Amino acid sequence: MKYKIELTTLDDVKEFTQLVQTAEGDVRLSGKDEHGSAWELSAKSALCVFLLGGHIQHIIHADQNIDWNTIVCESDKDIYPLIRKFIKH
Repeated sequence: MKYKIELTTLDDVKEFTQLVQTAEGDVRLSGKDEHGSAWELSAKSALCVFLLGGHIQHIIHADQNIDWNTIVCESDKDIYPLIRKFIKH
């Protein structure tokens, strides 16, 4: 299952990570950085909080034309009920 999600604050990142840590199976996040380079990481890792939190702190001063919040969450299980708050419609 693939979902576009939006994480706009450090609290969002922390809450999202805590929720997906309870999910069965692999949960991955992917997106692109400000240079257009693709990245991917486990949504369940503490590294996720650190890296995405750093990006969110950076966007406060970033060019507003960059869509930092287009992130795709992919899981081999249906985790919609866990992350519906963060799904971008």
